[in-house]
Amino acid sequence: MTFKTTLARIGTGAAAGAALAVLGSGSAFAGNNGQQLRFYDTQGDTYSIRVAGWNQADEYTTACFNTPVKDNYIGGWWWKGNLHWIGYSGAGCSGEATGGEKQDYVEPNQADNWWFIHS
Repeated sequence: MTFKTTLARIGTGAAAGAALAVLGSGSAFAGNNGQQLRFYDTQGDTYSIRVAGWNQADEYTTACFNTPVKDNYIGGWWWKGNLHWIGYSGAGCSGEATGGEKQDYVEPNQADNWWFIHS
């Protein structure tokens, strides 16, 4: 077996192992059991949001996310069903509320994996 063939087999094995690790991680996949959030700050005054709702494991959870730009993709958290959120003028959900609490219903199943919310 040549050196190039050995390297190719090692590379193929590593890629297959990485794929299996991702598939076996228990993460939700696009659109099948919840959505990740995309928050758009239409007013330009919201630097963090506190979100409360149901996750892909059917657990009620609350989390704070910094939203430093106008168009924020909040990945790694999957939401479905009734969602409540409120914006804050400072990072880490500090400062004044930038509006009242907002509510939305996140479809558990859709073709995309980003659910759009905005201020």
